[in-house]
Amino acid sequence: MDALIRFAADGLLVVIIMAAGVLGVWHVWRTRAIAIKVPYAVMAGLTSLLIAKLTSLVIQPNVTRPYIEKGLQAGASYIDNPGFPSDHALLATVVVVMLYALTPYRKTAMVLGVLVIIMSIARVMALVHTPLDVTGGMILGLTGAVWYRYVAKA
Repeated sequence: MDALIRFAADGLLVVIIMAAGVLGVWHVWRTRAIAIKVPYAVMAGLTSLLIAKLTSLVIQPNVTRPYIEKGLQAGASYIDNPGFPSDHALLATVVVVMLYALTPYRKTAMVLGVLVIIMSIARVMALVHTPLDVTGGMILGLTGAVWYRYVAKA
């Protein structure tokens, strides 16, 4: 069971990034839309990351990582920081929303969105994040992605 949780908590991020990356690059290459779509995706990611880091300076729950509180080993990889927001959830959310917004692969993006949720639950089960951390990562990931989606439409 521990190996399954570790795969879901860490390995699904690789699966999500690779699937979205391959489909996104294929779409951009096929449609020759690199000058139009790639800047939106890059700026959405950078904006989400900036907003997340600024938010973490203002909002940092006074809760240590769950594995520390319980005196156990972490069940997945992590960066030695307070944990809010989850970088895994943030990155995966931005990538999936960009795939949904900028390509015709909407059904695939929805499946990957379910994988983001599974990955986030596994991060909590692996004791490296709290539910607030992963929820914050997903919400802040949506922030930049949605902002640039509306900019792209305008």
